[in-house]
Amino acid sequence: MSVRFAIVDTMRPLPLLEPASLARSSVRRNHLSRGTDGDLSAVWARSGTRGVLAHRGYLLIASGHLVTVTADQVPEGGTQIYLGIDPDGADRIGIDLDDAGRSAVDARLAAERDRDAEDFLDGPTTGIHVTEPTWLDLRHVATELDDLDIGLACSLVAVGNWHRTHTHSPRNGSPTRPAVGGWVRRDPETGSEHFPRTDPAVIMAVVHTDGDGTERLLLGNNAQWPADRYSLLAGFVEPGETLEAAVIREVWEEAGVDCVRPVYVGSQPWPFPSSLMLGFTAEAVSRDTRADGDEITRVRWFTREELTAETAAGTVWVPGDVSIAGQILSAWLSGGA
Repeated sequence: MSVRFAIVDTMRPLPLLEPASLARSSVRRNHLSRGTDGDLSAVWARSGTRGVLAHRGYLLIASGHLVTVTADQVPEGGTQIYLGIDPDGADRIGIDLDDAGRSAVDARLAAERDRDAEDFLDGPTTGIHVTEPTWLDLRHVATELDDLDIGLACSLVAVGNWHRTHTHSPRNGSPTRPAVGGWVRRDPETGSEHFPRTDPAVIMAVVHTDGDGTERLLLGNNAQWPADRYSLLAGFVEPGETLEAAVIREVWEEAGVDCVRPVYVGSQPWPFPSSLMLGFTAEAVSRDTRADGDEITRVRWFTREELTAETAAGTVWVPGDVSIAGQILSAWLSGGA
């Protein structure tokens, strides 16, 4: 596809996004201490080591933080992943529980509730500040956990997803085993090593600027969404493609819009199951559109005033700040630089 470049009025630039939501972390990954195999007993033996628990994208949380456990509180099964050291220098290990491990933890928690029921009477019963340890979806707590906990949780969920779905060697189909502190799977027969995958995806604020300086943002409605839900266009980067080329290609494929001058504004891990979202702005050559009708049902241009009014009225729904889409939208609505 040849891209038609034309002179257009330049949009007001957006500043680089500050780390927010899932992009925050105060964990030092400390890869030199991960070990050479999947046995983390030496790490557990270090003073102050604590573990955090996950099960299929849910984290065990109480009183606004991830629940921490000692080695003797970790059930059999699941996968242990060395996550790094916290700001105090203590090692942190993530345990991605299998179903049996989750059941064992739930049984222990139930016994503790029966024993200490009075301790929970006056505490909150829902949300991240619930007093009783509760399993909560990472997406629902991403903006509320502190930088340490969100950094631990995001890595644990992402690597845990990979372990559950990549149990065999892609070379010969042999079962693989965790190694290097949970960051590698190794084929014990051939010694071949396999690493977690991360799928890069671009997500872009495409803006058209009129001659009088009026900016309009292009949003799309995905075929799987309700008719009133809109977001930025996005798509995966293809092999052999630059990020900038992916921005231009995806906008053309999904909306029929030629755009130019992609500019990077920030990134965010999105471990559902294994993406890295790379945020861009781009300038539209014209306001002519053509939704692809497959992935994108309809596309619309919004001025700041129109989008603000429609979201306030509830006629249009857009992402919140848990995702980079919502963060870029907020930056554009605020007027950029």
